[in-house]
Amino acid sequence: MTVTLTASTGAKILVWREKDMFAALRAGGSEEAQICLGVDLFEVIAELAELDLDDEEQSEEAIELADGARQRLSSLPTQRPR
Repeated sequence: MTVTLTASTGAKILVWREKDMFAALRAGGSEEAQICLGVDLFEVIAELAELDLDDEEQSEEAIELADGARQRLSSLPTQRPR
């Protein structure tokens, strides 16, 4: 399963699990997915969504998006988007 996140910047981020790691990429992007541990997912989401982690509100948004994605994907089988 792939989760689609929409940041306040309007960026749509696709997130999925690959075993015990998470993968994320900007929807419609041509770059390869970024692979990370769950604890680092907020940083990857912030980068892909162009959120500024030095800004408290944007940092909180990145954390909330990552937490939501992890929760939704935690009990599902791993899979790549098609």
